[in-house]
This record gives sequence, C-alpha cells and structure tokens, in this order.
Amino acid sequence: MENELHLFKIKLQALGALRPEAWGAILALKQELALAPNESFVRREGSLALVALGVLKEYDIQCRSKPAIVNFIGENQCFITSVHQQNHYLEACTPCQLYYWNEQALQQLYQEFAELKLIYNQLCAQYDAQLWHRMRLLEMPVQERLDTFRATFTNVLPYLKKKDIANYLHLNYTHLVKSWNG
Repeated sequence: MENELHLFKIKLQALGALRPEAWGAILALKQELALAPNESFVRREGSLALVALGVLKEYDIQCRSKPAIVNFIGENQCFITSVHQQNHYLEACTPCQLYYWNEQALQQLYQEFAELKLIYNQLCAQYDAQLWHRMRLLEMPVQERLDTFRATFTNVLPYLKKKDIANYLHLNYTHLVKSWNG
C-alpha cells in the first residue's frame, strides 16, 4: 500500500502545494476499507475517497426504474460525496482497497492547512468531469461511443463485464456485443 499512497501524494502535489506536515496529517486521518467483489461502499456526505486498488462502478438510482451505471472508478482515482451523489451507490467490480476521509477529517485538514481546500476543489472538478464524460458519450454515434469508451477506460477494461459496459453506454447488450469488435 505504500506505493498507492505515494502515487496519491504525487497526484495531490500535481494539484497544488503539499507541505510535509499536511501529508502527515492526511495519512494520520485516513481510514481504510477493503471490499470484496459485488460489495458496496456506503457513501457519507462530505467525504473524499481514493481507490488504492481495484475498480468500482457507480450507480445512479434517481428517477430510474433500473439503476444506471454512471461511472467506473479505477486505481488512483478519487471520488467525493456531496449532497448530489447521495443517491449514487458504489459496488466493487474487483477486490478493492479504499482510503477515505470523512467530512470531519476534511474540515480538520482545511482548518490546519488551508491550501488543501484548493486541492480538494480540483479533485472535485476531476470527479465531476468523470461523471459528465458519460453524458458526452451518450450523444455520440454508437461506434464512436465504443471507441471513446475503450480509449478512456483502457486501464479498467479487463475488469468490466459487457453487461456493465452496455448499461454505462446505454446500449442494448446484444447491440454492444455485435458492435464491440466492429
């Protein structure tokens, strides 16, 4: 897990100044959770989480008869839980190791290290961009949608089921299978 935390540190440093004391506080306040495949992560408003190992799929159930997969979250990717994501649930596609910080821990970090709020805001923007990516995909013709999906999710593709990809891309499963190699 040291390597995963080092990658996270590099990710944070790329977004802004990260003092050694701030990194120490981040490590001290982190919580860990292991998930088995098909196990869910319970989201809490105001939290931030990092997928250290594994792949999660994110479902949205709001105003839907069947939950829609709206995101795939792979290694070294973060996700936040604001009031808008409370109706999204996360399920492990593979064995996962998560690090997370609840709202209280984040507030403590911001009070002591104000620069971390700017980094957090950029992590939020990255997460929002992931969610908006799906909406842009759905506007594309099917083959372009498939090609863009493959290019975007190259790292997690081997761990995804075709039925989940069909759900995410809002395609009929049979149509996806026929078009996948086409």
